[in-house]
Amino acid sequence: MTTQENKVDSSPLVKNEHAYVDTNSKRHADVDTNKEHTAVSGALGSSELTYTPVSDISSIFDAVRLGFTSGTQRSLSHRKQQLRQFLRGLREEKKALLDAVYFDIRKAREETELFEYNAVEYEIGVFLDNLDAWSQPDHNPLAMQQPAFLLSRGQVRKEPRGTVVVVGAWNYPIRILLLPVVGALAAGNTVVMKPSELSPHTAAVVERVVRYMDPGVIRVVQGGVEETTVLLKQSFDHFFYTGNGRVGKVVARAAAEHLSGVTLELGGKSPSIVHADVSDLVPVATRIMWSKLSNAGQTCVATDYLLVHRSLKDKLVPLLVDAAHAMFGRSPQKSLDYGRIVNTRSWTRIMKLLTATEGTFVQVTNDEADEADLFIPPVIVDGVRFDDALMTEELFAPILPIITYDTLDEAIDFVNQNDQPLALYVFAASQSAEHVISHTRSGTAVVNDTFFHLASHTNPFGGVGPSGVGNYTGKYSFDTFSHQRYVLKRPLWFPS
Repeated sequence: MTTQENKVDSSPLVKNEHAYVDTNSKRHADVDTNKEHTAVSGALGSSELTYTPVSDISSIFDAVRLGFTSGTQRSLSHRKQQLRQFLRGLREEKKALLDAVYFDIRKAREETELFEYNAVEYEIGVFLDNLDAWSQPDHNPLAMQQPAFLLSRGQVRKEPRGTVVVVGAWNYPIRILLLPVVGALAAGNTVVMKPSELSPHTAAVVERVVRYMDPGVIRVVQGGVEETTVLLKQSFDHFFYTGNGRVGKVVARAAAEHLSGVTLELGGKSPSIVHADVSDLVPVATRIMWSKLSNAGQTCVATDYLLVHRSLKDKLVPLLVDAAHAMFGRSPQKSLDYGRIVNTRSWTRIMKLLTATEGTFVQVTNDEADEADLFIPPVIVDGVRFDDALMTEELFAPILPIITYDTLDEAIDFVNQNDQPLALYVFAASQSAEHVISHTRSGTAVVNDTFFHLASHTNPFGGVGPSGVGNYTGKYSFDTFSHQRYVLKRPLWFPS
């Protein structure tokens, strides 16, 4: 590893006893965040999550299967009643949910409320407002104009798929688990949901959220690999999983065993491209670092790496540093808002990547990486090559590798050499941005911003290729969890 002259005097691996604290911000105050962490732990109880006995999993599946075959979920009024009960549980457990996520991954409560809790509550409202309209059969007048169908009647009905399993993830343990659950229930399915065992406090509170709901409609299975393996052997009608590609393949194989549908929300290396014709670099830097540092970089649609035109690089880098300071101060370890890495295994993986990179560390903070606190400071690495260690896998960390390019087609070629990302961010003038979008593939493409699209409940969220299969949120969730059943009616007297 090398260092930039006049910008770097230590790597994030080197201890510094005199890290600066920005005393002008109460969110960056010199507080004992570990003390608050311990206090929340005591309020929530033990971190020991009670796993579902493996022997009970098949009976749990049978209960929700019976709940579906009973036909109660075909009633729109029953679905709405269940959604209202879901909303009641959410509101009663709101504080506990925010505290639980803070304790599990040290995510700021305001961040959890904004990105997770509010999203689920809003999604329920979207379905309560639109379920009647979305459930109406579709009629195709054009099909009835065929001579053979002139005296026939046909419609496409939106029917539930059946019994659905939703396997969540730890990094957004409320949003990622509950958004698809809301869609599955609204579409008339019954659900077994499996929270991540890596966010045990949140998993326990989520189980309390559904206590007001019909146990024949929704159940929870808690556990790790063993419990999940048994759960995936059940003959669900649709499998929904959010996580990494390796486990995604396991879920896809489980669905294939039953010839069932599957939705996979995975990840990948989502790039931000900053082209020479961008008009203002200050908001560019802020938006890139917001996606990079939220939840300590542990977001599936975070900017994974930065491709910047050579003419702008030296102007952009100090603005990225300034943006990090504005968000979390000069000592983010003491910030109440800066997250932590989920566990020691992930912390060690990230540190190995930092040790292996041949890029140049840019000075962002004097804070050191702290294994006991699962803390890794914001890291910007300049001069990264295409074959650098930081480019070998999705980072899922507060690390921003910077790669320079000379022509837009060069940047496009690099993006296309990798797997299709879950998101692609382009900061450029309209014509250049459209050129990038027209010559690349990604789950989502955003111009002049990063993960702002997560706020939308009217557009599809999903990947393509290795970054995922299928999509969801709002009407797209309803479609994902619905079977389009064509019903044709003909008179008997019409000649055959």
